[in-house]
Amino acid sequence: MIWQCPHCREPLHLEQRSWRCGNGHSFDQAKEGYVNLLPVQQKRSREPGDSAEMLNARRRFLEAGHYRPLAEAIGAQLSSLASDDGAQVLMDLGCGEGYYTRALESGGWPASSLYGIDIAKAGVRLAAKKQPQAHFAVASSFHLPVAEASVDAVLRVFAPGPATELCRVLKPGGVLLDVSPGPDHLWSLKSRLYEKPQQHSVPAAITGFTLQNEMRCEFPLRIDGAEAVKDFLTMTPFAWKGNNAARLQLEAETSLELEADFLLRRMTRNQDS
Repeated sequence: MIWQCPHCREPLHLEQRSWRCGNGHSFDQAKEGYVNLLPVQQKRSREPGDSAEMLNARRRFLEAGHYRPLAEAIGAQLSSLASDDGAQVLMDLGCGEGYYTRALESGGWPASSLYGIDIAKAGVRLAAKKQPQAHFAVASSFHLPVAEASVDAVLRVFAPGPATELCRVLKPGGVLLDVSPGPDHLWSLKSRLYEKPQQHSVPAAITGFTLQNEMRCEFPLRIDGAEAVKDFLTMTPFAWKGNNAARLQLEAETSLELEADFLLRRMTRNQDS
């Protein structure tokens, strides 16, 4: 196990449904199988992260297959690391309700080697219920309750977090797959919501990592049905911003034709980082 105590950084061990460290700190395992390793002092609100409404909308949207090309691209980038014996540990950082973690299992990763972390307890609960053999924890990506050099690969889809923490938990030579919005991601939507829409900027290099390759994953995004449109708008953060009249008009649509554009960067952790 890679979990460590968020208070003292000692290793955690599971004893009768409680995760305990040598210094006496204890964290109960939820009935769904996840553990909450987010101390109160690391919270900025009572229930940080995405709301249950947003997470359930995202689950319905993703399980309808709208972002399947992205899931397949992620799987292709990481497939060479998967091993039948579960020796390679992968952490989905900002796992949300677990869609990409499940896609990795479907693509060949043993569930026992998959770990997911998110600050939203509602998301981790959903992920753990759907994938009981994987390992999930409520935690901050800025203070990972993960042992040093214990992870072989990190998947990060639209998730924040400092490079220092990524370097700390990844083994030397370990892989980081960073997924960010491409320049044209949801451009048509942004053009309707904002007077002066802007393309997504190129992400900065990540200190301590060497870029192996990068690829664009672009595909047309057609959303049919009022409920599907509502789910999409609920899960899309910037859809809550911009022109209110345009937002109301979007909510009345029964279909949308948009652009999906993602940038996937595969990097390796430098040996001396």
